[in-house]
Amino acid sequence: MAGGYGDTVSSSAEGPPLFRETQRFRQWFFYVPLLVVTGVVWWQFIEQVVLGRPQGSDPMPDWVAWILVIVFGLGFPVFALLVRLVTEVRPGALYVGLAPFRLRRILLHDIHAAQEREYSGMSEFGGWGIRVGRDGRAYTAYGRKGIQLTLTDGSRILVGTQQAGRLLNALRAAGANT
Repeated sequence: MAGGYGDTVSSSAEGPPLFRETQRFRQWFFYVPLLVVTGVVWWQFIEQVVLGRPQGSDPMPDWVAWILVIVFGLGFPVFALLVRLVTEVRPGALYVGLAPFRLRRILLHDIHAAQEREYSGMSEFGGWGIRVGRDGRAYTAYGRKGIQLTLTDGSRILVGTQQAGRLLNALRAAGANT
């Protein structure tokens, strides 16, 4: 069975990575809502706290405006800059997931088959990121190419990549059944 979500790439004892890819989200619909929310929060903060012109008949307290600007005006944009899809092959395991969160470890002996394929993030999985679709779980950031894994328990995992050939070769070199 594949390793759990709590597993991380933590030990150099497993050896240096045979493959590492970091991908950022590139879809406009990831950034536009972020920019709109950030802009509105900063506008409200400047109007109320900086210029002293509270909005509406029952304006929020200044401390609420401070919390909103810290969380949505600073926190969300910083998070958007940090989040990325990381795929790493090390001897014995494939690690995949969204950094800065912990990566999922998939033991190579749990991989029954691996093959390159094209996919549609929207129609197959309803978008990009860590998703569940009709054909299993997907870890994607952008693009249309990936490696389809079939695990020994029958579950399927799609790993989106811009370097499908290199990822597949690294899985083979590390000992996966491909």
